[in-house]
Amino acid sequence: MTNDSVGILAAARFLPPETLPLDGIAHAESGPVDASALGPLGIESVHVFEGESPTDMAVTVSQAALSEAGLGPLDLDAIIDFSVMPQRYVEPAWSMSNELQAELGAKHAFTLGFSGGGSANIHAALKFARALIRANADVNTILLAAADQAIPGNRVLSAGEPVTVIGDAATALIVQRNAPSAIIVDTISTSNGSLHDVLNIPGGGMAHPTRLDLYKLTLDEAKYRSRDRMGELRKLADRMLARNGLAREGIDHFLTANISKDDTEAFSRTMETNGRLHRDNLGPCGHVHSCDLVLNYMSLRQNGAAPGHHVLMASHGMGFFLGATLLKL
Repeated sequence: MTNDSVGILAAARFLPPETLPLDGIAHAESGPVDASALGPLGIESVHVFEGESPTDMAVTVSQAALSEAGLGPLDLDAIIDFSVMPQRYVEPAWSMSNELQAELGAKHAFTLGFSGGGSANIHAALKFARALIRANADVNTILLAAADQAIPGNRVLSAGEPVTVIGDAATALIVQRNAPSAIIVDTISTSNGSLHDVLNIPGGGMAHPTRLDLYKLTLDEAKYRSRDRMGELRKLADRMLARNGLAREGIDHFLTANISKDDTEAFSRTMETNGRLHRDNLGPCGHVHSCDLVLNYMSLRQNGAAPGHHVLMASHGMGFFLGATLLKL
């Protein structure tokens, strides 16, 4: 184990050019959805991927991240997929990270993936990547990539009333030993097993792996509303900050997931961000799971974040999996 720093060397995003406005989202849903009921979410439109496979998005965004970093695929020691939604195949034996490795030509990398954590998946990926680099002298550069595409007819996630609207996007990060900026100071996460199925896809699965018509992203209303997600997230983040000699008052910028206007406002109140919450992408992109954090991170870097600033990224993954990551730019 070394004490080398690990940071984000490069970041990239891919937003499909096709977009669907609020009334189009309502019309495209499999069940009756009133566009006026979606208005309070603060989401104006979502991007819609119309290609053959989400892997295509992952390849494009990964190549962009490598180009920004000035690296080639042979420089990668590992590839981590932090996508949430089903991808090319729904069978559990398949992983997009393997196909991504082949498409990029990353012959020196090994692959793995994290799923099931919703908008907190990114924290698991960052935590593992940082630990892997610090524990292995021969691992220096890791690609983290996600490509999420909503299940057709299931863009509105509802728990009695609309909670969010799911968009499509892909994002990628290059994480490297001794990167010159965006140091990953610490990550922390926790899960609540009693909420293992708060967000699930009840149809299809092993019994009917090719029956995509059975797939529907479902949020359990009672379980979703049973927990103080923001309060628990605040306690988790405070614990991480305290062990690094910091408090929320010393954080320069906050980032969270783009679930809804209500959700981000609850985050801001609970975390007492006082104008330090950066959330540019909610309106034009909707919710794209863990890609939200990368989209907001990139917007922050382009709009006033300065070297030395501390950034706290935190998200609750619909209550089941909560995580926070502390960066120093």
